[in-house]
Amino acid sequence: MLKDASLNAGKLMEGTISQYAANAKDSEDAIICGLASILQDLLEKYKRLPDASEPDAIGIGMSFPGPFDYERGICRIQGLDKFESLYGVNVKERLLQTLRASRFGGMTETLDIRFQNEGRLFGLGAGKRYPEERVLAITLGTGIGSAFIDCGNLVTKGGRVLPEGYLYNLPYRGAPADESFSRRGILKLFRDAGCLHEGMDVKELAELARQGGDRERELFLAFGEELGQFLLPVLIDFLANRLIIGGQIGKSIDLFGEGLIRKLAPCGNQVEALDNALHHTFIGASCMFNT
Repeated sequence: MLKDASLNAGKLMEGTISQYAANAKDSEDAIICGLASILQDLLEKYKRLPDASEPDAIGIGMSFPGPFDYERGICRIQGLDKFESLYGVNVKERLLQTLRASRFGGMTETLDIRFQNEGRLFGLGAGKRYPEERVLAITLGTGIGSAFIDCGNLVTKGGRVLPEGYLYNLPYRGAPADESFSRRGILKLFRDAGCLHEGMDVKELAELARQGGDRERELFLAFGEELGQFLLPVLIDFLANRLIIGGQIGKSIDLFGEGLIRKLAPCGNQVEALDNALHHTFIGASCMFNT
């Protein structure tokens, strides 16, 4: 699902969150038209808000999975079974072209469309809570997203961060970290232990653990320990003060948090999971227009 919202002066405006079908396997034209339609709905909602201002420019921040040239707005996705029809397409220019032919054509000169990945946007939004700290923010879901934040600013290069600030492709136990610290990583952990049955997903496994399943609780603790072992050198190298966790799997920190914190004890970091990752992602999108 795709979700949008309106923000004014960096604050989420009540009643503006909507969701739409992603249709990520459609043709290039169908996806572009669908995204443009969403932007038109968003602009229409913004115009109807009683306290909406009349800014000189309207910023539209869009989260897109990678590979993606976020600076230029060009999709580089291949082999992921989603948005592949957009490979090589300048999504920004196609959206503006489509909007120019719509009822919002007169507004396109004031539109500033920018792109970023969800993990970075979550990190930027969550980092605003601690404007004087060095924060590593991660999202756990279909993969592991990451953002290195220093006093509210995204850090993507330098001696204390990984290339582009990405953790997903960092080797861990002979495979990219995405394979271990994700939905499929948890399912594999349970499958290898003989505890994964047909029809079960992470949500069902977490419910079993909360209902007193000793083996399920042990496996979630083991997941937390593995995650802590992976993150410990990263947090130390970045001189991080805090680890912030979001994403669907982050909602199970009551099950894996003890193991995670135990492994992170040597660095003394604060660990915090945020329930409403979407809210912070929207706030992060607004941060792209603060400079």
